[in-house]
Amino acid sequence: MYVNSHLEDYIENLYTGLSINNPAQLNEYVIADRLDIRIYLASDPSEAFYWQEQYYIFINRDLDSQQRWQDFGHELCHILRHSGHQGHMTPPFRELQEWQADNFMYHFCIPTFMLKHIRLPPDQQAAAYVITQFFNVELKFAEERLNRYLRKQFTGGFQVEEQIDTY
Repeated sequence: MYVNSHLEDYIENLYTGLSINNPAQLNEYVIADRLDIRIYLASDPSEAFYWQEQYYIFINRDLDSQQRWQDFGHELCHILRHSGHQGHMTPPFRELQEWQADNFMYHFCIPTFMLKHIRLPPDQQAAAYVITQFFNVELKFAEERLNRYLRKQFTGGFQVEEQIDTY
């Protein structure tokens, strides 16, 4: 039985609150507009920041549409779930925020509540390819998200470690 995490519930509530209910509606410009976030393409690496009472996300213009969507998910986490300037943080705390933003990105770009409604083929490689088509993500990204989804589905969200009996 699959039980959503708090993050999965948060993302589902975010999307439904924005009236986004299926993969065809996933668009960084629409989402940013509905959240009152300014989004721009830039020549620098993607980043998010707050300036003069406004949130901004700059996405690297050299990325393809899949990479832009993935970067948007990562940067959006910093706006929605973090505070402070990373330049003023200790390296371990900055690393924690980056790990959280990456985790958020996988769930945001391929939301569990949408993924559950897609009929996936039994072959994992074929299933990952289907996910790329529905969610506009790179194949490697889809494979990682599918692995996370299946691992949680079959373990109830807990990592199962092999037990070695010694006699």
